[in-house]
Amino acid sequence: MQYTVTINQVKALEWGLNSQQALLFAFVYGCPSWTKPIKTDDGIFFALSKAKITEELPLLTDKPDTAYRMLKALEEAGLIELSSTSNITLFRLTEKAVEWNQKLDGSEKYPTPPKNKGRKKIRSTSDKSPSKVGKKSEQGSDKSPTNQDTNHQDIDQDTSQDLQDATGKPAQSRGLVLVVDRTDVPRVEIPADMPGPKDQTCKTFKVWANYAMAYRKRYSAWPVWNAKVGGQLGQLVDRLGADVAHHVAAHFLKTSDAAVLRKCHSLNELLANAESYHTQWVTGQRINGTTARQMERTEANHSAAEQAAQMVLAKRQAGDRNEYL
Repeated sequence: MQYTVTINQVKALEWGLNSQQALLFAFVYGCPSWTKPIKTDDGIFFALSKAKITEELPLLTDKPDTAYRMLKALEEAGLIELSSTSNITLFRLTEKAVEWNQKLDGSEKYPTPPKNKGRKKIRSTSDKSPSKVGKKSEQGSDKSPTNQDTNHQDIDQDTSQDLQDATGKPAQSRGLVLVVDRTDVPRVEIPADMPGPKDQTCKTFKVWANYAMAYRKRYSAWPVWNAKVGGQLGQLVDRLGADVAHHVAAHFLKTSDAAVLRKCHSLNELLANAESYHTQWVTGQRINGTTARQMERTEANHSAAEQAAQMVLAKRQAGDRNEYL
């Protein structure tokens, strides 16, 4: 069950969402930080089962069909696009949905509402007027808190992936390192000491940020940035596409194959086998020497079983022909 869901009431009212729809969208908005991305013919979507919604949001509904109808309502409101596989619902956020957690200037965290004209200034408490303390609350006191801009930069603190803790060391993350999942805003604040490109419009910024942050999470050190690295990342984007290269780069850092570990997840390895790592990312697999040998043995067993079955069938067919001679 998800413990905390933060709702942007300003946008919910603006978009005409009721309380249930706003609650669901607040949850859905944070899902790309931990749900599995799925590549389809229409692009990248994220897996989100109806059962998962009822499990995480028991206050919303306990009926999967009701959860799906609410998802359809969000799609009709222009906030998400829905798709599906044979066994799971897929979604992705629309451009309109990005406004849920942005300032008017495009940066994250919704701005403080403008002050009303004629609003009385909050009365300060000082030793000169102690008797005034405890009187009727004025506008701006706890009955109407002053920090009305407490919308979190990530919808859910429990499921967001803050990749850096207070000590400056990489924090533990529960899922795929998606430092940037939209083309306009980074998911987390990029550390100032990260080497490499800082311009978010740069061709290699997105893939480098994912690779570098995932690398530091694994090795507690930044990877080296130089002209060769920039060229390799550019080739990676050209081969896999700008919409998925950064996902594959982050997934590559989860590989525990001995040959890759000896080279500390060098970009040479990623670029040399880019299509292979892309397949592993799409399927959610991480293939190393051990898993490859297991797959080889399994395939050999299947082949042997098929050959045995064919031999039995051939004997039966030969017996049937002899019976009617």
